[in-house]
Amino acid sequence: MNWELEFLYNLTKNGVGNDSLSWLSWFFAIITHLVEGGLIWIVIAIIFVCFKKTRRCGVTLGVGLVVFALLFNNVLIKYIVARIRPLYITDIELRSNYILNVLETTPYFFNIGQGPLGLFEIPKETSYSFMSGHSFTSFLCSTIILFYFKRTAIIAFIFALLVAFSRLYFGVHFPTDVICGIIFGIILGVITLILTNPVLDVIYLKISKKKTN
Repeated sequence: MNWELEFLYNLTKNGVGNDSLSWLSWFFAIITHLVEGGLIWIVIAIIFVCFKKTRRCGVTLGVGLVVFALLFNNVLIKYIVARIRPLYITDIELRSNYILNVLETTPYFFNIGQGPLGLFEIPKETSYSFMSGHSFTSFLCSTIILFYFKRTAIIAFIFALLVAFSRLYFGVHFPTDVICGIIFGIILGVITLILTNPVLDVIYLKISKKKTN
């Protein structure tokens, strides 16, 4: 944990704590907020479901978001592991205190649970750190999109990497939270595809038979 805190401390010191990089902090605030509660991925899934060409991908995204992003990670894993966020742990060298203080006192951020124009929220002390839900959800959805639309997936994975880094940039997750979120997001994205594709094949087959009859 010491190396992780040291990494976050130095990143905060040279990132959010650097007034000359306020533009970068705003950029990552927007990026990280887009995935708050899985928002952008939910919107994408809904849009995909509305069109025939992308419907299967939209349904698969919906299954992954509900079963794995929400129930598996946010409800099950986070509360089983119950890892305290780096902002709130007892740190003898006061590195975690420094990170929280920077977030609380930087002019373009507000208090815990709030953000500028709703762009960024400092997570509450009662929220847990492992795994990074933002990273997990983004890589799970990007993996699913890769199966259906390879070119579009390039954009999705670039965005997912920016999301993952944003969680470190603001010091709200340990590096291992983000790394595990990425790894398990990819693995469970593949599992989502394995589980949903046979079911969707049967459903589409029945629909096509009804149309021909």
